[in-house]
Amino acid sequence: MKNEIFAILSIIGTIIGSGFVSGKEIVVFFSRFGLFSLFGIILAFLLFFFLIKFFLNKSQNVLKNFYIFKYSFFANIFLCLIFSSAMFAGMCNLLKNLNYFICLIIIFFVLILCFLIFKKGIGCFEKINFIFVPIMLIILIFNLFSSFKLGINFENNYPWYISLFYSALYVTLNLSNGSILICKLGNSLNKKQKTRVAFLSALVLFAILFTANIILLQNQSSFVQVMPLLSIFSGIKSILMSIVIFFGCITTLFSLVYTSSFSLRGLCNNEFFIFLISVFFPVVLSLLGFDFIVLYLYPIASILGFGMIFELFFIPFFKRTYKKIHSSSENTK
Repeated sequence: MKNEIFAILSIIGTIIGSGFVSGKEIVVFFSRFGLFSLFGIILAFLLFFFLIKFFLNKSQNVLKNFYIFKYSFFANIFLCLIFSSAMFAGMCNLLKNLNYFICLIIIFFVLILCFLIFKKGIGCFEKINFIFVPIMLIILIFNLFSSFKLGINFENNYPWYISLFYSALYVTLNLSNGSILICKLGNSLNKKQKTRVAFLSALVLFAILFTANIILLQNQSSFVQVMPLLSIFSGIKSILMSIVIFFGCITTLFSLVYTSSFSLRGLCNNEFFIFLISVFFPVVLSLLGFDFIVLYLYPIASILGFGMIFELFFIPFFKRTYKKIHSSSENTK
């Protein structure tokens, strides 16, 4: 049970980053398609469930082959750097109005936690998520469901299949950067636990996506904002939403630091260099701005992520299936 809870919180913490909880990703991949976005979210739920379960079940084979598949290896590093830069850019957007000294303390605290995860590995990551992710989810669910009301009126000029295409891109975007971590989590779970973890993770993501999407559709003027959901709320809810986005930034950042450092250790043994690339290079890349990274780099990253998932998970699966069919036909002869 403990391993299941750790796994669910780790998966949710990896996917619910600054782009997700700020609403920017939801606008780009769902809300702008109007009513068709509801079908996209249902498809996302199904894809999240089946792919997370598939990743958990294939964990040992994937981790064994990870360094062999060069495209996936380098694509994973590239994706981690893009997403890490978005997390830092999201934090900068939130902290820019605070006192300079307070900002430095917060950033220093985040870097200390990044260093701990870098040195201690997945055990430290799971313990940190066990603290941050439940707090983030409780506040987010309170904010969303207390503002939720039925009824939307939205015209769109997109055909329905474009929404489904972007929904599939969204899932591959989020799972590509977390696939290695999900595989690591699968090593400590049995078959039934993997199914439960996949279903509950997908269900939580679906509930948040669906509710946030309805609220965004009811506030279409927020679409142009850097952080659409944050712009909708005011007063205490705005403060709570800022906390949620900050937690979303750091929980995803921690998973990316773990994944990128795990990958880079396959290239060299210089720990200082690995930490520099995993943490400080994304800080520089974040200067491009949160809006720019989500709008332009995320769609590109989703295509790269699709290629990575296909090579890392499905090509070996198809090869094994072909060999089984071929060997069975040979035996029949």
